[in-house]
Amino acid sequence: MPAIQANGIKQNYEVMPPRDATDGPSPTIVCVHGILIDSLASYYFTLAKALRDAGFRVVMYDLRGHGNSERPPTGYQVDDFVDDLTALLDALDITEPVYLLGNSFGGTVAYGFAERNPHRAAGVATVESEPATAQWSVKMTANLHRAATQLGTFEAIAWITARHGPHLARRAKRAAKMLAATTLEHDLPASRVLSPDQITALSCPVLAVYGSESDLAEQAPVLEALMPRCTTAILPGQEHSVLVEVPRTVLDLLLTWIGGHRPVANTSGTTIDTDAGAGAQVSVRAGASAAAHARAHARARTAATAGTGAQAG
Repeated sequence: MPAIQANGIKQNYEVMPPRDATDGPSPTIVCVHGILIDSLASYYFTLAKALRDAGFRVVMYDLRGHGNSERPPTGYQVDDFVDDLTALLDALDITEPVYLLGNSFGGTVAYGFAERNPHRAAGVATVESEPATAQWSVKMTANLHRAATQLGTFEAIAWITARHGPHLARRAKRAAKMLAATTLEHDLPASRVLSPDQITALSCPVLAVYGSESDLAEQAPVLEALMPRCTTAILPGQEHSVLVEVPRTVLDLLLTWIGGHRPVANTSGTTIDTDAGAGAQVSVRAGASAAAHARAHARARTAATAGTGAQAG
């Protein structure tokens, strides 16, 4: 995969051009992965190919300190991650508004990007995530301290190996080394947080997906109350690993949501947001015929199903 220098660090990324892109510029969706044991692989093996088949240009990248991106010793507040994403899009000459898809901490980055760059966010879709708030900071302090003190222990690695296999155990060891070699544990909880008014002011449409058995599911009514353009979905029987466990369900929710919130050109040549709601007919590419879209959606569902059994990051 290629790498590019952006915001002063080497960022590892992958761009998948849309399949059968014959109807003019295709919308771009930027996939932002979670923290510690995650990487862009979590999208590559789940939704990336399906989204490409549905007509999107798909951008994936490794967060700083993760995967094959550079690991600076300091600089791990949310705004640092937002700066990285902004610089990456600039370096790739992606200037049009993009859809942001964030898994876990990746969603926190997506919210931060939309808050600071409202003109560049066509929409924010998150899976098992929440914006950076004072409450989030308290949780991150506890979670990161627990990871820093326990993740690399023999007992933890043995438990992960027995329950999830050696591949995840190796990634857990790398995450423990990253925590030991960087200021991430202390930087992230000290991040600038968003006030309720700042969250309410987010102007783009939002989709928030949660597992019913996850403690994050309690965020759904909170976000709906704060953001009038927020749609939430609770998936029965799912915990935190929604993206890996049910990618086809996430894909269907995502495509339907984008179909209801897709900027289209009006007769004057300017763009407006359809804002038709989550029940709107899915249409991911302006000018695509119904038959062409049906074929693209079928290919996307097949790709997502095929990726379900793959090991995701």
